[in-house]
Amino acid sequence: MKQAITYGGVTAEPGTKATGWTPIFNTNYKLPVTVINGTKPGKAVLITSAIHGCEYPSIEAVFELAESINPKDVTGEIVFINPVNVTAFETRRPYILPLDGKNINRLFPGNPDGTVGDQIAYVLTEEFQKKVDFHIDTHGGDVTEHQAPYAYYPSQGNHTEALKLSYEATDYILNAEYVIKSLSRNHAYNYAPIVGTPAVELELGHCGGWSQEEVEQYKENIVNLLRFLKVLPGEAQKRTRKIPHIIKGEYLEATHSGRWYPCIKTETICKKGQKLGEIRDYFGNVLKEYYAEYEGVVIMVVGSLGIQKGDPIITYGLCEK
Repeated sequence: MKQAITYGGVTAEPGTKATGWTPIFNTNYKLPVTVINGTKPGKAVLITSAIHGCEYPSIEAVFELAESINPKDVTGEIVFINPVNVTAFETRRPYILPLDGKNINRLFPGNPDGTVGDQIAYVLTEEFQKKVDFHIDTHGGDVTEHQAPYAYYPSQGNHTEALKLSYEATDYILNAEYVIKSLSRNHAYNYAPIVGTPAVELELGHCGGWSQEEVEQYKENIVNLLRFLKVLPGEAQKRTRKIPHIIKGEYLEATHSGRWYPCIKTETICKKGQKLGEIRDYFGNVLKEYYAEYEGVVIMVVGSLGIQKGDPIITYGLCEK
């Protein structure tokens, strides 16, 4: 028989939906949480959005799903946290948590004695990730990012079944044009299997814009994943078209602040040794040129003229032959 469930201090009885706030230790920061408790036992799924506060198609899609899903249609439970990065969402700040200047999605598993960003990552890991059966983390191109639609799956850790299910789930992300193997373990989704929880990250949308069409596409992908996990009724649709599988990624960052001039566009092939872009100072002097280390596909290009040291500028990856 289904029982009441509690996540981050928010409790939902069987067949109900509950909303509330999860405090972050002794700070003033709180996470907005929606808990949907189905009428029958099943998998528990965590859905997060707005770890980066300006990736709008994903954020609106998760808002709409949290508001519209009927608990009576749920087998198991769904936990929504959106927006994770409340202050970035409200102040329209890309990449970082304005309270400490850190990128939350580089801080997992977090630190209870760290800054607010470290503590948010810690609470997400301990109070949510460890208690669910699957984690869907949603993203999209931030304010200045021209980005292809793709899906990440994790590859680190010893929980082979969690890693296997994570990879299988990417077949049900219908609108992805690329599937990317992650070799990192400090993001929300790629740390999850370290604690035994399968996870994927969706990336749809770009340049801080959003349309209802993009939101509907995003919702279609999330609902299809929930059907794959048997949490929502209906048959999950498996993607039948073959798409590139990226097995190694290069995530280039600005080595200087100044003016950024990319030489290549998203979803094009870069050749080994091809120039990708350059940073100039305010007097026209070239500070840094960037070249491809190998042939790959470009999946993200920052389109802003101004750039700050440490900011992302280009992502490209090696495709499996």
